[in-house]
Amino acid sequence: MIRRAVLAVVAVLVLFPLAAGDVACFANLGFSPDGSRFMFGQYGLEAGTGKAWAEVAIVDTKRNDFVPGTHLLNTFGVKIDAGQSPIGALFSLFGDDLARAKSAKIDPLLNGRLIYALVDGAEVPQTLDFHDFATDDVWQISMLKSIKQDKDVVRSSFGLAIQKTAKDGTIQRLTAGNPDILRDGVKDYAIRTVLVGPDGHSVVLVIEKIMDTKGDPSIRYMVETLRLP
Repeated sequence: MIRRAVLAVVAVLVLFPLAAGDVACFANLGFSPDGSRFMFGQYGLEAGTGKAWAEVAIVDTKRNDFVPGTHLLNTFGVKIDAGQSPIGALFSLFGDDLARAKSAKIDPLLNGRLIYALVDGAEVPQTLDFHDFATDDVWQISMLKSIKQDKDVVRSSFGLAIQKTAKDGTIQRLTAGNPDILRDGVKDYAIRTVLVGPDGHSVVLVIEKIMDTKGDPSIRYMVETLRLP
């Protein structure tokens, strides 16, 4: 069972290629069939030490919060040589969370439907306007950021204002994110992808966090989730 799950993860793992520096790779690890749970991971190399690290978590898409006990983060003592991948760190951590993933009915082959992706190298828009060609829905997503710089310390937060217009003209307005949560060391955000779960009602937004840790830039990921009526 573990072998089958890990092989499935290999097939769906990486959305963004590994880049130079302390840049994470995001991994879509699947939804539950009813869309109520979404599992994701990220992994990379510490810029200073060259050690592999990984993070995995299962998110309750209704509550937009981690399922208790499923958020794992670890830096491994193994230094990765040039030309090698730190993906093994993710495999190891996924194995530690496998029982919880099975309990949450996570299926690594249920990756949802991609309705938006930011092209690598493209300018990050402040407001996303895109068409879901499968449903004819038109989406508009605005990210409202607050970035506070105090000498060498940066803190930031964001909220999301979302409007979905159906083919018949019906408009739904939703919000996501929490502008009251200030994140230390995060100097900017970008929406990388938007997914609709297998139920058609759960929505996952993959958010890129541009970090400034002790003057060194790095990239990490988080997700925001919401449920359509």
